Amino acid sequence: MKNNFIENYSKEFQAFALSKIFESSGKSTHIHLLSREGELDQFSDNLKFFNNKVEVLVYPSWDCLPYSNLSPRKEIISRRYNVLRAAKGTGQNRQIILMSVDSVLQKIVPNKENSVKNLSLHTDQEVDLSDLIEWLEKIGYSRQSNVYSVGEYAVRGGILDIFVPDVKYPIRLDFFGTKLEKIRTFDPSSQRSNGSINDIKILPVSEIILDEKLVDIFRQNYRRTIGTVKTNDRVYSSISEKILVEGIEHWLPLFNSNLEPIFSVFVGASLSYDNDLQVMIENKWDQIVESRNFDLKAVSNNNNKLSLLEPDLHYLSPSAFAEAIRLYDIKKIDQTFMNRLKTCWSLSKDFAVERNKEDISLFKEVVKYIRQQVKKHTVILSGHSEGSIKRLLSVLKEHDLNVVRKIDSINQINDASRQIYYTVSQLDIGFLTPLFEIITEKAIFGGKLRSSKAAKLRNLTAVFEDLNSLSVKDLVVHIDYGIGMFMGLKNFDINGVNNDFLEINYAGSDKIFLPVENIELISPLGLADAKLDKLGSANWQMRKATVKNKIKLIAEKLIKVAAERKLVNTKKVFLQKDLFQEFCDRFPYEETPDQLHAINDVVKDLSTGNPMDRLICGDVGFGKTEVAIRAAFVMVTENRQVVLAAPTTLLAKQHTEIFEKRFDGYPIKIKMLSRLTKAIEVNQLKEDLLNGEINILIGTHSVINRNLKFNDLGLVIVDEEQSFGVEQKEQLKSIFPDIHVLTLSATPIPRTLQMAFSGIRDLSLINTPPKNRMPIETNVIEFDQGTIRSAIMREIKRGGQVFFVVPRIKDIRVVEEFINHFLPEVKYMVATGKTSNTELEKTISAFYYGKFDLLVSTNIIGSGLDIQRANTIIIYGAELFGLSQLYQIRGRVGRSNKRAFAYLVTKGNASLTQTARKRLDLIKELNSLVSGFTLSSQDLEMRGSGNILGEEQTGQVNEVGVSLYQEMLHKMINSLKLNENDGDNSHLEENWSPVIRIPVTARIPENYIKDSALRLSFYRRLSNFESQLQLESLLAELIDRFGKIPKDVINLANILKIKEKCKSLEIEILEVGTKGITFKFREGKVANISGLLAFIESDKNNIKPSNEKLFIKTKKGDPLNLSYNILKNMEKFIKKEAPSKEGASY
Repeated sequence: MKNNFIENYSKEFQAFALSKIFESSGKSTHIHLLSREGELDQFSDNLKFFNNKVEVLVYPSWDCLPYSNLSPRKEIISRRYNVLRAAKGTGQNRQIILMSVDSVLQKIVPNKENSVKNLSLHTDQEVDLSDLIEWLEKIGYSRQSNVYSVGEYAVRGGILDIFVPDVKYPIRLDFFGTKLEKIRTFDPSSQRSNGSINDIKILPVSEIILDEKLVDIFRQNYRRTIGTVKTNDRVYSSISEKILVEGIEHWLPLFNSNLEPIFSVFVGASLSYDNDLQVMIENKWDQIVESRNFDLKAVSNNNNKLSLLEPDLHYLSPSAFAEAIRLYDIKKIDQTFMNRLKTCWSLSKDFAVERNKEDISLFKEVVKYIRQQVKKHTVILSGHSEGSIKRLLSVLKEHDLNVVRKIDSINQINDASRQIYYTVSQLDIGFLTPLFEIITEKAIFGGKLRSSKAAKLRNLTAVFEDLNSLSVKDLVVHIDYGIGMFMGLKNFDINGVNNDFLEINYAGSDKIFLPVENIELISPLGLADAKLDKLGSANWQMRKATVKNKIKLIAEKLIKVAAERKLVNTKKVFLQKDLFQEFCDRFPYEETPDQLHAINDVVKDLSTGNPMDRLICGDVGFGKTEVAIRAAFVMVTENRQVVLAAPTTLLAKQHTEIFEKRFDGYPIKIKMLSRLTKAIEVNQLKEDLLNGEINILIGTHSVINRNLKFNDLGLVIVDEEQSFGVEQKEQLKSIFPDIHVLTLSATPIPRTLQMAFSGIRDLSLINTPPKNRMPIETNVIEFDQGTIRSAIMREIKRGGQVFFVVPRIKDIRVVEEFINHFLPEVKYMVATGKTSNTELEKTISAFYYGKFDLLVSTNIIGSGLDIQRANTIIIYGAELFGLSQLYQIRGRVGRSNKRAFAYLVTKGNASLTQTARKRLDLIKELNSLVSGFTLSSQDLEMRGSGNILGEEQTGQVNEVGVSLYQEMLHKMINSLKLNENDGDNSHLEENWSPVIRIPVTARIPENYIKDSALRLSFYRRLSNFESQLQLESLLAELIDRFGKIPKDVINLANILKIKEKCKSLEIEILEVGTKGITFKFREGKVANISGLLAFIESDKNNIKPSNEKLFIKTKKGDPLNLSYNILKNMEKFIKKEAPSKEGASY
């Protein structure tokens, strides 16, 4: 089964040859098999470029391994449906179907039984919403409170949100009764609409469409295969209740015993492949059988009975594959077809030599070559994106080379004339034929150029809204009453007025009911356990006063530290734009919007003339290192030196490799310093540093050393900031008071985050994930030998590697015994903090280069290691790790576009504390790829910020809660900055909220927002609005997400506007009665007494001052409008003149 033409050529030429052969074959359908699943999409794009008249379809395999307890992604299932539907279509298009060996061996439901149709919806269509919801559940969609991922839907009144496959944004369907009035797209991160469309197709996202008949068939087959079914059998029970559980797709043979080869859909098709077909099929079949056998051996220890299914029920064996080809008349393309392709070919020129010669101009050589070649044949320049090809063309134009026009397909070139074209394609390697030559950007630059176009920054409001909402029994802090326990939203009808209140319990069975419009008076405490305050006790006020005094001392020191750095002048950096842009263009990936924003922040800091102190907070693998590299480049082009400090030798070595690769071709000398550096080398390095011969020094904490003397140090970069102690970082600033400091971390310690929040340090967030990055699939499980063994073997069988992390060295022995007994064939090594530095480096290097499969280690791997093949991690004794540690360790996997898995394993029968359980649940939740900064914020709440000038990590924050502590510190810092203190702390009082008593129902009804946590979140956001524009924006968001605003919500918005006016005028109580409205000023004082008197005089018949109150007689009318209009009128008088300094009483 050899196929020489496919085997011997580049992937790009394979696509070209295949398109030509298929064109001349006369076949209507052709199947091409690739050995690697990851090449399907790029090969598809290349085929389309070489022949745009042929329909190219990709039939992907499941992105989970055989006998897995995980389901394939819903996008994958939908793409498979699309291909099967297209094959059944009656269109006249000729088709090339691309598959991998994985997908071709997997059997499918018989085509005649696969009758699920997609549903098309359009505006003004009559649709029964309940029928639509039932249909969505049937075809695999899962109901959520908010929609973020493909395969989810949410319902809020007459609005249905859904994320269907093959669309960029989820869809919002807006119904009026049964009429579909609007179809809009929306941004899942902000949940706000961003466009309108007229129609949408809803595609299935499950390969199992449950009905009564199918459930009965499954139950019968399950009992026949498994035997006696236990009452706690998850799979059997769930299907009996028509619930599709995770991993159910692997049980497909029990739903249909007549599964067929994929060839049954493509009878009479031709077939080609890119490698030895027989070997590919046999290797894959062996993997399937081995995977099953491993599970079968431990089925007694494993609740998953899936391994009892014979592999040939779901997959084609090599003999069955050969029989399927014969049965369905599949014609293999062989060398005779290749003979039809009457062409010669060769690889096009690579400009590697010209790139590396400093004495010649690369672009002059490129232009010279193109001019020579266009005399012989057409030349096509290819770039990976519109932006990158335009950059290339602009550079070539500067060297007097003009390109004729853009083409989208090779079919568009004119064979008769020799011209220069350009195109946007996924071609990596160019080639030459008698008619044309393709030269790629990679051949010229040695990598891909990226577009300079910056994408729009994402709004993460909705994500934080979900993560930070209060839950029942959470501890909260009330500004006036102290620590209490939140018991949920309660609804009361008082004198015919129906409103919502927050119930908060205190010590001794005390409780308060806080009106929702005053929700800003409470904030989360951030601790799982604390003593409740007692209402009426002086203890809370005393604690608050103590904290305030300590905060003042901290704030004074912070201001002093920050002010001293601001007073220090350093050399301004002048950006050499052309040189910098050229360096940026060599970055082989497209920057994310947040990454570009962080780079701009850093460049701006470096040019101010004051020492930079910036924290770059970005998730693991989101591109913080590239920000540091750009900063280093800016500095070294000014002939100043750069130091990068990493917490471990291993990470320092990895950084050195990355920096050397990025600075390749530039006259920049990069050296590494660590404990492993020999004494003689250290002495030479010191000399070179002092002479300025070393531009960039990378190392461990040893680079933060008074004994190292620099020629002209300009920038210090601290990576994995959370791994350095406070003392080390403070020492760094004292050694280098006038240099720039750039700190990188995915999860900064609370102290660092606190300093950033307080404005002492500048903060840049990188929240946008790289393109094609998938979240890590995280599972919290008890120790189970079968599950863990299966997870490890599946990763190894797909060509990956596994981390097995333990909290303590003594746990290594337990893990080794498990591996030796259950995984004897797996190659593993051990790395701990006690391993010698030399051996540790050897071990990690061997793992990095794939010399063994499994690394057992302590949390030493948490510090920045980047091993792209490692995509499964087992964290044993997960309850013993801290939140930041868990996040860092889990982040060692998922560095590529492969699906990654993390298993947080608790020891069998482990009794978890409430905090440990919350920590594990939080890590499991935070898999949205925008979670590092969120996690640090949560950690700040769970642990406290610590004294932000010293090493104490618990801090005064525990006394009053994070939010209140934050507010008090922020106010104190601003006060000291403005020199307003003068011994008077009155202006530093905490937040207060006016009491509004207007007899109207003002609330968010349950039938408008059903989810209580989401309703509470909107109460908080509405209550905290800072401007009329912000309030209107929130109301617009409500309309967008939940439909027309009810009258009660409009009333609530008006009350909040009234509250804002009252606060501005220092009115602490506004009460509407039957005859008028009573106003009580805070502490009986008015800032502008003359203005108030003028207001009273303006309508003295109806305005009566009395006992520190103001009563205004009103006519009948809407109490909300009356109150607001009176306040607006009062504001004109009171705000008219400058307020008196002392205030006045009346």
